[in-house]
Amino acid sequence: MGALGRAGREYRAQQRVSLLEGRLDLGLPEGARVEARPQSLMGVATAGVTETRVVYDLDGERLVLLATELFRTAPGDLHQSVGRIVEAWELPAGQRLVPVPAEADGVQVAAYGFWPLDSSRQAVPIADAFVRAPDTTVIRVQMFVSPNAADDREGLTELAGAVLRTLSAGQRGVDAGGGSRRLSGLDGEAILSVDVPKGWVAYQEPGLSFVVLRLLRLTPLGGPFATVTVYRGSAPSLVHQRFPADAVTRAGGRLLGLPTDWVHVHTGIGGSSAVHMQEALVEDGQGQFVHALAETDDPGLEDEIAALLGSLTRV
Repeated sequence: MGALGRAGREYRAQQRVSLLEGRLDLGLPEGARVEARPQSLMGVATAGVTETRVVYDLDGERLVLLATELFRTAPGDLHQSVGRIVEAWELPAGQRLVPVPAEADGVQVAAYGFWPLDSSRQAVPIADAFVRAPDTTVIRVQMFVSPNAADDREGLTELAGAVLRTLSAGQRGVDAGGGSRRLSGLDGEAILSVDVPKGWVAYQEPGLSFVVLRLLRLTPLGGPFATVTVYRGSAPSLVHQRFPADAVTRAGGRLLGLPTDWVHVHTGIGGSSAVHMQEALVEDGQGQFVHALAETDDPGLEDEIAALLGSLTRV
């Protein structure tokens, strides 16, 4: 019996930890701590509203809990919605999903454990849960352990269930009310403004020398998606360059009131688009560029995207 497995059988929640800046609260043992994933040199720092990583070390074994905001809703039967998603998961040969009972306070949870555990991985998945908040939005909570803890699958399943049963709804909901949103520089000064339609969520992520505004359409779990990313910095990366030339078309247009080409990419077999991506780039002075990138798999959301991109202005 490993240390974490023993902790699962004798679980004691000694502190409350906030996830996703107040979206959920969780009861964890003393010593568990929030520890963000390291930021890469060219990447962005993960926004607290999108991800919380919790680490718990016990006698040389490690548990990592990762809470992720999905920006999805599940207004109907949560277990049915999640069931359709997990059916498509590709599991290691011989592994299956096992439901984990996880009744919690003020939230609904659909959770699964793994049998047997895949101890060949550096981070061994022990549980995967989808948590519906009171506003019907869905948060994913995954749990992993170090390989040296993976020999007590029953104890780890008890640990996962015990942790999930301490969940409760936080004070913060998802703001999809629409309105003006701003992209601020690393100095905190506002640079750009955009009018966000109702149903969209906005948040910012900083890099070491650039800033990014993320905008996402709130859509049903398992349904379509639409995202817009606005980058301002000195080294933009054009996504269409990764695709074959016959998948790319150009159309004249404007970004920030400046003339530029909008580059369109339609991905999919035989040129029939499963995803439509569009991007444009303009100079913004002093060696800075603004790069706008939009993606969706639902043509019905393209008018919203066009209105959003057309509203982008300098502050």
